[in-house]
Amino acid sequence: MLLLAVSFWEWFGISWVVSDQYGDRTEQSTANAWQASTAWSVAVLLVVAAALLWSLRGTAVASRWSRPAALPLVVLGIALTAWQWWTIHPGEEGPSYNKIEIMSDIDSPTVVSQPEEQIGAIIRDDLFIFHQPGYSADVRPGLYIALFLLVLELALMLSAFLPHIPLRRDSAQTG
Repeated sequence: MLLLAVSFWEWFGISWVVSDQYGDRTEQSTANAWQASTAWSVAVLLVVAAALLWSLRGTAVASRWSRPAALPLVVLGIALTAWQWWTIHPGEEGPSYNKIEIMSDIDSPTVVSQPEEQIGAIIRDDLFIFHQPGYSADVRPGLYIALFLLVLELALMLSAFLPHIPLRRDSAQTG
């Protein structure tokens, strides 16, 4: 449930400095997992399905296969999330609509040469990472939190397959 909630947080974002008659200000556009990437959307769906399979164990609907079947779904979800992040290309190789010219002076970096709607455009499955004074495009905290939750879910699932060793009470403590 936490991963599903986090999937609606910002996973990718672009911020840029705008200088106009009102002064300098930072604008930004963000996208959640569903808006930014098909791979991230599929990963969230896989892990939600895995959680549902995991919770079915012991019911009449599921059999002994439900928990072992959930593990590969979580692993695939982690792999898809990491793969999408790894394959986001650097801005220098990015799509032409994201090419911008930055004109910086000592006091204020300013974004010029393109309309604002193009500067902040986040196109699904066409993400790029770019950092320069006055302009930044990169993953956001939602992705980091989601990866943490994915690995935590996998660890919890794997721990269920470990042999459970009962803790012995020392006879001196029970005295």
